[in-house]
Amino acid sequence: MENRLEGIVLKVQSYKENDRLVFLYTKRGFITLVAKGSQKVTSPLRTIAQYMNLIEFKDSKDKNMFMMQDAKLIYDFQHIKSDYYELKEASIMLNWIQRFITNNDSHDEIYTLIREALLDYKKECVLSFSFKLLKYIGYPIQLKADGRPIKGLSLTKRSIIYLEENEKINLNLVETTQLLKLTYLSYDKIEKIEDELYNKLKSFLYDYLEYHTDIKLT
Repeated sequence: MENRLEGIVLKVQSYKENDRLVFLYTKRGFITLVAKGSQKVTSPLRTIAQYMNLIEFKDSKDKNMFMMQDAKLIYDFQHIKSDYYELKEASIMLNWIQRFITNNDSHDEIYTLIREALLDYKKECVLSFSFKLLKYIGYPIQLKADGRPIKGLSLTKRSIIYLEENEKINLNLVETTQLLKLTYLSYDKIEKIEDELYNKLKSFLYDYLEYHTDIKLT
């Protein structure tokens, strides 16, 4: 039986005269496909070998770089790509995959997370995916409360702060509650977030990642 695999295109790069290197994230990790002739206008691979496409192809289980064969386009996410703002936001998720995921991570689970976020896309999915991803890259936020009144959330402590504690908070109670929902609810259960709150949580996310990973993101 032929082995088939699907993946999300993270990046495309010209290769030789008419080919492309297609960098994908899949359930078994990072894979690079050589799309022969895909730079030619007449090539059927031209539309398949595109950024942020969800594709399926013949797998070669013992290799992480091989020729693209019998490839099919599953979804091109044109509703995202046709809007500059939406594309810019959705690209954040693909960027996190490239910046923070290593060969030893739980690819099956992480791939499912990003695949579902793209298929059920709304801008809130970007934050939801990002906060869900934290536990996989080793920087989870402690959001489990013990019943005491909550003041908010500390970036440096990576945890909830209670009213009785003399600790600085980076998110207030309302913002912390929204972060909790983004972390634990499925994408289809997440409601629209107003721009001001969205931008506050996004800014917190960037500050959090920069502080704990020492990687400059902005």
